[in-house]
Amino acid sequence: MQAYIIQRLILLPLTIVAVSILVFVFMRIIPGDAAAVRCGASGVADQTCIEGLRRELGLDICDKSTNFGGDVACTAEQYWKWFSEIFQGDFGQEIVPPKPIADEIWWRLGNTLQLGMLSIAFSLVIGIPVGILSAIRAGKVSDYIARFFAILALSIPNFWIGTLIVALPAFFWQQRWVPDWTGWADPGTHLRILVIAALVLGVSSAGYLARIARSSMLEVMRSDYVRTARAKGLRELIIIGRHTFRPSMITLFTIAGLQFGGILAGSAIIETLFNIPGLGWWIVNNVGDRDFQVIQATALIFATWFMIVRILVDVGYAFIDPRIRY
Repeated sequence: MQAYIIQRLILLPLTIVAVSILVFVFMRIIPGDAAAVRCGASGVADQTCIEGLRRELGLDICDKSTNFGGDVACTAEQYWKWFSEIFQGDFGQEIVPPKPIADEIWWRLGNTLQLGMLSIAFSLVIGIPVGILSAIRAGKVSDYIARFFAILALSIPNFWIGTLIVALPAFFWQQRWVPDWTGWADPGTHLRILVIAALVLGVSSAGYLARIARSSMLEVMRSDYVRTARAKGLRELIIIGRHTFRPSMITLFTIAGLQFGGILAGSAIIETLFNIPGLGWWIVNNVGDRDFQVIQATALIFATWFMIVRILVDVGYAFIDPRIRY
């Protein structure tokens, strides 16, 4: 186990470097000039402003590069400038408005994590009990009802549910169920927004977990050692709690871990709908401005977060099931 963890930790920075290269190259392929967007915000692009901002962003390296290799060499030089500054804690400057990206990332990441953890909590609290109930009552009316709602939750996009929650009360009753974002300055309003948004974000995850929980529980319940436990006369509650639920947790742990790893990227639409100033909302708003430094920084944060969660999930297997060894 220790050798496996060390191996994964060694591979982590190498993977981050590979992801950073891909993100950087893709951002250079996308047409548009961030300097021209920023300097043309007032309607007239000032050439002096463009040249100064291109110099600040390192975009002028290709303009004056005479290195062998042409575009490849100057792009590599731009990448090294950007990546070396990240290791110094400098993610660059946001273009509109001009602010240090590092200062913006951390408090926005906190908002996204609050939303993500609350949505995962809702999906676990709703999805797992529904799946267990469906497995225990397999073939009965309650099983069909639980499966229907699980499929319904998977079928309806969460952005559509969010749009209805935001738009319908205002259209029919001239009321707003979702107030403006206040942060922790108003804890009640803050929690109200987070709870509604997290429920919307966690609906499809809960449906997926319910189906996985049902399938895993049924598979374990049909195993020989569960039949033996029933033949011994053990109570059904003990059989479900001790002999069935824990083995089925491995699959659930994997799915929940993957969902938690991808929750940062998946929250972009919900944050935009509910006007939550998280990383997802931030990256969506900066795509139109061609602010590649913000997009690169947030994509790197997303990728690093997902890889760390994957390592924690793999390590957690051994604690759930001692038979698993790496």
